[in-house]
Amino acid sequence: MIHTIDRALERFLRIGVPLPEGTVDVSFEAPDRTWGASLTTPTINVFLWEVSRNPGRMRTGLEHRINDEGSIERRRTQPVVDLRYLVTAWATELADEHQLLGSLLTCILAHDRLPADSLPDHLAGSRCALTLATRDQRVPNEFWSSLDGRMKPGLQVEVSVPIEVFAWTATAIPAEEIGVNASRLAPAPARSGGDVPQPPVMRRRRSGSALVMEGRPGSSEPEG
Repeated sequence: MIHTIDRALERFLRIGVPLPEGTVDVSFEAPDRTWGASLTTPTINVFLWEVSRNPGRMRTGLEHRINDEGSIERRRTQPVVDLRYLVTAWATELADEHQLLGSLLTCILAHDRLPADSLPDHLAGSRCALTLATRDQRVPNEFWSSLDGRMKPGLQVEVSVPIEVFAWTATAIPAEEIGVNASRLAPAPARSGGDVPQPPVMRRRRSGSALVMEGRPGSSEPEG
């Protein structure tokens, strides 16, 4: 799943900045010293450094839909995961790096989500939010030292992705009619000089969103 978001992010940047193939490379490798020394063309490095559950979109409950056959299906609400990338520009001249980084910044700030034409088929119709990470979500200070690399300015980009982990299941067919018959468990005592009273026969049915009572007290058969 993560590799499909990598490809979607690359497509978005190549079209939106733009980053022509053959002129600027895009790499998802760790930007350590060995990798940096091997570069021969201007390169945008998009390094995934953290994956976490989105705290603001933790929802519970059920989602419902009507499938192609007209039946109702349901599933648990899908979790949303944040993918955090450090995006850096690498070139021979510092001015070229800053120019690339500025173009990347403008492109990302102009969008609040990955465009639909950049998404893979299984995320068609999903909202993959795109934003710059906040200061409390920045790359730890020891990041560059752990890579044995040269510290560089970069954009910390966050992509929020709904993860398809729960399948749709069929629900029970809703009831169209409910019938109720009421009767006494035992006859009432006979009254002096009279017959034993008979309980009314009532029936209840559903008509659309309303309940309709049929019959009336004292009748022995429900009305049609």
